Amino acid sequence: MKIILAGLPDDTTEELLHELLKRYVEVSEIDLFPSHIPDGEVAILTVDLTNAEAHWVTRRLSGLYWRGHTLQAYVSLFSDK
Repeated sequence: MKIILAGLPDDTTEELLHELLKRYVEVSEIDLFPSHIPDGEVAILTVDLTNAEAHWVTRRLSGLYWRGHTLQAYVSLFSDK
């Protein structure tokens, strides 16, 4: 299952994301993608969750204020499960 996490600060690292996410979900892989718009850094999180569990996580992460940015999370419609 993939979760898209948007609105990340430009200086976000995988280590910082693992630290943030460990209280919400165990992430097996993080892919960071820079954006050409301000506050537009995006991460694709690979997680081993059911659809319902993934939606629970996205509800917890969406609107979270982290390092001066408000995050948005979405369950990917195009997933490997």
